[in-house]
Amino acid sequence: MSEDLNRFKKAVKLIATFQLVLEQMDELKSTKLYKHQIKNQINNLERSIERHVFGPVRGLDDTNEELFTHIQNNIELVLDMTTEELGQLRVIIEDERDA
Repeated sequence: MSEDLNRFKKAVKLIATFQLVLEQMDELKSTKLYKHQIKNQINNLERSIERHVFGPVRGLDDTNEELFTHIQNNIELVLDMTTEELGQLRVIIEDERDA
């Protein structure tokens, strides 16, 4: 795999991770765990990273909307998982990769 493609894949995973964190923070609104300041800090960090590394990612979003829709669907899947399902996720993925 080329270095550029590997870097691109890591950037896509990074933005997906931030999206997951931000959406999970929204799930904690109206609880003592939710802090608006923390959510703002995460948003600011995400914007800062986007400015530096996501030009190519945004370009892909313009040309391959299907990929980003698929990623968003998977983020929603993870958000809907129970903690037990999250714990089993690695085993399931490893089994699938070995098959």
